[in-house]
Amino acid sequence: MTDDADRSAGPLAGHDRPIVELRGLTKRFGAVVALDAISLAVRAGEFLTLLGASGSGKTTTLRLIAGFDVATAGQILMDGVDVAALPPFKRPVNTVFQQYALFPHMSVRDNVAYGLRMRRVRAADVTTRVADALDLVQLGALGDRAPRQLSGGQQQRVALARAIVNRPRVLLLDEPLGALDLKLRRAMQLELKRLQTQLGITFIYVTHDQEEALTMSDRIALMRNGRIEQLGSPTDLYDRPRSRYVADFIGETNLLRAVVAGTGAAPGLIRVEVAGGATLDVAMPHDAAWLARAGTETWVSIRPEAMTVCADGHPTGTPTPGGARPGGQVVLAGTVTAAVYAGSIVKVHVALAGDASVVAHHTPATAPTPAPGSAVRVMASADRAMLVGA
Repeated sequence: MTDDADRSAGPLAGHDRPIVELRGLTKRFGAVVALDAISLAVRAGEFLTLLGASGSGKTTTLRLIAGFDVATAGQILMDGVDVAALPPFKRPVNTVFQQYALFPHMSVRDNVAYGLRMRRVRAADVTTRVADALDLVQLGALGDRAPRQLSGGQQQRVALARAIVNRPRVLLLDEPLGALDLKLRRAMQLELKRLQTQLGITFIYVTHDQEEALTMSDRIALMRNGRIEQLGSPTDLYDRPRSRYVADFIGETNLLRAVVAGTGAAPGLIRVEVAGGATLDVAMPHDAAWLARAGTETWVSIRPEAMTVCADGHPTGTPTPGGARPGGQVVLAGTVTAAVYAGSIVKVHVALAGDASVVAHHTPATAPTPAPGSAVRVMASADRAMLVGA
């Protein structure tokens, strides 16, 4: 678990003033705290994703920014101006929901034009802007169709065109791909990122799908229990998680109990004894000096793709279980409990000493897949091991 400073991100430097800034934003529903005094600065033109499980506060945050709900406490600034008192239609934002809410009796073109006509934009400008918006989402030839004549992915693009035609400063997206099948969803992830880059609009995107967040985002705010657990780039959260929760939520990982044994062999390293029999030196997280105390219990995270499985009887010179190669490679002995085929890889589940277990990604093309019941060694470079708090 991180401290309050880790869960929030304060204002950016003056020359990089955020387009949206949340200051101590809180939302309570009776006794339930849905959002707990979060602070967050969103840069102009960035793709920021609010990621988290159900009930983490991500959709509540989006609804407060949009103006659909009223905050219990805190401020919402847009271009430095507090918009808490403004109704949704007066805020420089548009929202795209999972349910596209297209008007079934209107054509695609009229659906996209609806907001402009409500604002009494000149007819000639409406025609031009609608055509441009449909071209951006690659539906220029389908303007005369009814929504029911479109696929799910095409309807989602119409909803996007309807939002961007109003030229909002910020586009809010609440799980807009949730109703699509997996293949179409992945294709639309790339389309959304292309569109955001081309338009230069700030996107604030809500999802519970970690792959979606990693694929599209410039930064991710991982939320938990109404707070920001960690904020950073996809690489930051994947390769440098600040807590066990982040390591476990973002991608697959192996979490092994560990005890601090002392300082490592080089500055910035700490020596830990890992469940399963290994002693290794890992990098000290910059914000976890308390881990330097010998005897402290913690966790080591190692991604499955960083692990290699070798059948027993491997070439001579391999260290004994728990040992380390000169280059810092750790070897754990265990028994295969399952080998799950996943296309280009096989996920090999290995039981270690005690109650510990790991999963390694094995490539069948490189060596035969060990069968369940096989005695194996699991190897991982120490520099791929990450120390994470409890």
